[in-house]
Amino acid sequence: MKIETSNNALTIRLRYCFDDENLHSMNAEVFNECERQFIKAIKSTEKYFEDTLQVKIKPRENGSLIDELIVVVNNPLFGVLVGIFATKFFDSKFSTAKHKTDETSKKLENLQVIKERIKAGTLTEEDFDYIASADKDLRKLKSNFFKSAKKDAEVQKIETTTFSGIDQQPTIIIVERQDFDNFIIPETTEQTEDIQDAKIYIVAPILIKGRRDSWKGIFENNSIDFKVADKEFLAQVWNKQINFQNGTYINCELKTKTLTNIETEETKISREVENVANYGEDNTPLKIISHRRNSKNTDFSQQLTMFTENSLSTE
Repeated sequence: MKIETSNNALTIRLRYCFDDENLHSMNAEVFNECERQFIKAIKSTEKYFEDTLQVKIKPRENGSLIDELIVVVNNPLFGVLVGIFATKFFDSKFSTAKHKTDETSKKLENLQVIKERIKAGTLTEEDFDYIASADKDLRKLKSNFFKSAKKDAEVQKIETTTFSGIDQQPTIIIVERQDFDNFIIPETTEQTEDIQDAKIYIVAPILIKGRRDSWKGIFENNSIDFKVADKEFLAQVWNKQINFQNGTYINCELKTKTLTNIETEETKISREVENVANYGEDNTPLKIISHRRNSKNTDFSQQLTMFTENSLSTE
């Protein structure tokens, strides 16, 4: 990528490089998708200004495959931010000096405040660098760009050259094919939390063997759905050795898995009880669950009678 600036426009050249120096073509669908994601990234800067961008395309030149865009800007500061966005697009690390103070964070992480300060002309190039590094839209679009570029096996690298000023040396970035994955955000992120001694009040147990429905309960004053993987506990439930009444709870090991879709930011939470140590009702003695490893501690004489639907709490 090469960026050249004038009073009201930036010229941005993207060069796709191949093993064969005489090759000047690539998969059209991949090229169009890469171009679309890059233009969307440039256009995404409009949210910081009360203005719009025009993106034009110039005739292509020979030599690998060169994509040349003209970005017309009305505000010089707009040009600075667009140039930084174009450079950050090919920086997998998103490295920048983080601002430490609360005042600076508020200044650079609130969209309306950013727009007001840009209009007032009080932001520096370092501030713009921070804004670009923290921009979620830019992260997603560059991920989509490199995910598309990876589909064309003939694209071996993407070469970028950025000119940030007349008196400064150009910054050259070459992204090799083996590094494309560094730019691609996983479709989902997964977080797992393991609570060893969780107390769950049972609202709706599953009493029929073979049913795949989730149990319903209350954990830390929140309603939750969960699966039960403790076979010994389930056997006692299915054999009618345990009765669930209002206020019945279990002490157990609870695993919570949170999957977040990076693109849509949708979150799915699944919970599983892997080991039930004991159960009871408020103000009554605990009943130990029989497990092979601790069967000596089991006291079946204190177990409750069969669960009845009339005693189930739905609150």
